[in-house]
Amino acid sequence: MIKRLQQFVPDALPVVRKASWHCRQCHHDYYGEQYCTNCQTGGFSIPRTTREEICEF
Repeated sequence: MIKRLQQFVPDALPVVRKASWHCRQCHHDYYGEQYCTNCQTGGFSIPRTTREEICEF
C-alpha cells in the first residue's frame, strides 16, 4: 500500500506502530512492531495493555 501512496506523494513514509503485543497463537508477549518472531506473523497478535485483559484460550 505504501508503494501506491508513494506514486502520488513521493516523500510518504510508512507508519510503524510500536507497542506491547500478545500473540494469541503461541502466547508470546513482546514489544515493537506487530510481528511475532515465534510465529513469523502478526495476524494473531493483539495490543497488550494489562495482563488482566489478556484472554487465554
